[in-house]
Amino acid sequence: MLSPEGLKLLDTPVERRFPDGEAFVHWDSDVAYSKSSTVADLIHEIMQRHAQGISFREWNAGSALDSQMRDEGFNVDISVDFASTGFVSGGSQWNCGTWMDKMGSSDKAGIRGVPATPRDGADIEIVGLQKSTLRWLAELCRQSIFAHEGVTTTSGSQITYSQWDQLVQDSFEKHFWVPLDPSDDVEYHVDSTVVNRRGIYRDTYGSSTAWADYQFRPNISIAMTVAPELFDPEHAVICLHKISSVLAGPLGMRTLDPRDMRYRPNYDNSNDSSDPLVAQGINYHQGPEWLWPTAYYLRARLLFLHKAVSQRQAASAELTHALRTVYHELHANMVNLKHHISSSSFAGLPELTNRDGSYCRDS
Repeated sequence: MLSPEGLKLLDTPVERRFPDGEAFVHWDSDVAYSKSSTVADLIHEIMQRHAQGISFREWNAGSALDSQMRDEGFNVDISVDFASTGFVSGGSQWNCGTWMDKMGSSDKAGIRGVPATPRDGADIEIVGLQKSTLRWLAELCRQSIFAHEGVTTTSGSQITYSQWDQLVQDSFEKHFWVPLDPSDDVEYHVDSTVVNRRGIYRDTYGSSTAWADYQFRPNISIAMTVAPELFDPEHAVICLHKISSVLAGPLGMRTLDPRDMRYRPNYDNSNDSSDPLVAQGINYHQGPEWLWPTAYYLRARLLFLHKAVSQRQAASAELTHALRTVYHELHANMVNLKHHISSSSFAGLPELTNRDGSYCRDS
């Protein structure tokens, strides 16, 4: 762990703003912070609540909380399919459950309250983070460091963190990989009629809009970095080459495949047109090139390409050349970012850029 106290952090008590984890209480209420739990107990409670399913309506739902959201969007439902995949899944077509959170606000374009990227279902980066957590907890249990061995499902059955971890591991490739050969689709639960690009990992699994599962986005790299064990190494390298040629921009990562019919790479939050794909910046995550996923992309490249090259049956000189090529490619990316920082009047990197690294005034 990165905390100075190491695993002793798990025993640290935390005062609870919401003592029972259910009822809303104001921060200045006598009830608020009246009880405490250890970090370990809170982690287990979070996992247990996901295992049992989470369903609630946001407190103070309505225009005071979100002036754009439709009424249905304030309902939050999250579940885990223990009978099949073990993935955490949730959201709906009316809310934005991930960092891609742009809500439509234009009446002229007819998109007020319509999320641009609802990403409902099981999101690839969320599944990656889930797997990372399960792997960690399973290891702590094996070392007798974590007192809670697992969770109770909605059916009343017990599943250990190790078993849950293995379920996600066994399910990931066959539910997220989109094979190069269409004849292999049946092995990967692929709907061939809505595939837009092959040799990639899906952005989501189980979306209410089937084609949205197959959109090609940079969230893949996040999962590759936090839970590399989920990925077949050969598939990962194929996908990384696609990310490099399709999604990687001069500075940031294209948030959507240019081949996608909804790709709109120039963000203009003041757009007052009737176009439902760009009005009032609805395309915030539909092509503009965001900077923060770049770090995950570079880390994933280093991890998987270094592993692939190192495992080659090659002479020492050839292997050394191949590894240098990987490092040079990564270094070139870093130099470009460093140059931008040194030449920017803000001495930093932007949140995002428009098409091919061009300036975005709204970033």
